[in-house]
Amino acid sequence: MKKLIASLAFITPLASAAQCDLDSQYVQAHYQVSNQQTTTNALAKDQQFTLWRTPHQVAEQGHELVEVWQQLRNQQIRPIRYFQAQQRGIEYQPTEVHGQQDWSTKYQLVSDNFIAKMTLTNEQGEGCERLQNYQLVQGDTKIELAWLVNKKLISSMRISKPQLTQTLSLVSVHFDKADVLQQFANWDSYQTTDYADIGDNESDPFLAKMINLGFIEHGASGFYDANGKALSGGHSH
Repeated sequence: MKKLIASLAFITPLASAAQCDLDSQYVQAHYQVSNQQTTTNALAKDQQFTLWRTPHQVAEQGHELVEVWQQLRNQQIRPIRYFQAQQRGIEYQPTEVHGQQDWSTKYQLVSDNFIAKMTLTNEQGEGCERLQNYQLVQGDTKIELAWLVNKKLISSMRISKPQLTQTLSLVSVHFDKADVLQQFANWDSYQTTDYADIGDNESDPFLAKMINLGFIEHGASGFYDANGKALSGGHSH
């Protein structure tokens, strides 16, 4: 019996998909976005952002700008846009947001429906590290996705067009609940203004600047640069 117990001690059970999903609910995932002009091989400046998430809150944090989406009880999505340097934010109501309202797109950067349209080419790894490779060709665009299925995280995604190739790569990931909750609490402490009230507060220098720069026009979900501009080739799907 002792020999059996000793031998069992060396067996490391693989985590179930459900356990991986549970362990991955509080995430800090750092990504890099690279753009390369196909014809000239010129490299544009890399963009970086961090994906933060809890079960019902997601944030994409760039250098200055943070896009937060909150999933409400009625499954509607409420966005908040934070400006870190000013420690200010603009809150939107779900009815003020146009475009796609798919929670999986926010939660994991690529929607479940989009993955379902892709072709699974191969799988590797096991447990929480199980990686699925997908491919999809749409017209002159080829999309390749390496998907950590049990963590609901993109490992890498490449969008290849005749003139441009954009690559999204997972640089590092941490699953520390306390750190994630602290970061959302920090943003929550910022002074916020309702989008509907901005017109009544143009004397506020911060809001006047936002209006002049066009920041307050909330667009579709995507990768944003430091000026709040959607990067080309982002989540157009």
